[in-house]
Amino acid sequence: MINYFCLFCYCCLNFLLFSGDIRRESLNKNREQEIGNAHQEREQLNYLKTNQTIYLANSLLTSQEEDNINSEDSPNIIDHGNFIIGLWRGFHESEGLTVYYGYQFRPDGSFLARHRIYQDKKSVEDITWQGEWQFRGNTLKLKGFNSKDKNQLATLEFKLTDTFKLAYETGSLSDAYKKMLLNKLGQVSNWPKINITVK
Repeated sequence: MINYFCLFCYCCLNFLLFSGDIRRESLNKNREQEIGNAHQEREQLNYLKTNQTIYLANSLLTSQEEDNINSEDSPNIIDHGNFIIGLWRGFHESEGLTVYYGYQFRPDGSFLARHRIYQDKKSVEDITWQGEWQFRGNTLKLKGFNSKDKNQLATLEFKLTDTFKLAYETGSLSDAYKKMLLNKLGQVSNWPKINITVK
């Protein structure tokens, strides 16, 4: 009877020891699997973040390129609808005169401009121009009239510089405007409607 009891204890002890090893192995396998899954999830997350960032950057660049390119003329030309439209202004000094100028280019192809010339802090000239504009290649062409004297017409041509400024090239303005250089100030959200026809 003692032999059976010893055999029973021996079997129970082996069972407990053996089941502990099995339990330890399964715990280790579970931990390794959890670590592997966590590592794989981290890699997938990093892959998604990287690809999402690349996709987002590419889509933003593509949408900006599509917005800023006028496909009718050339793939490398800035579209007037996204760049020229807005407020531009500048000033310079020429032969004792201070010349100020400001332009408002509207989405409908019309513009308003104000030219002022001062000599010794006294206004010599103050003209408001309005008319139509067209941007092709790197050239901005304006055709307009004096808002106080519609018989006084003006044609102007600006070139878009490498620094994204508009430099006066040629036109019917006086020599005081030869150094005219416009800097962009920004966009205007609410454009008042005006009807302009320049012949």
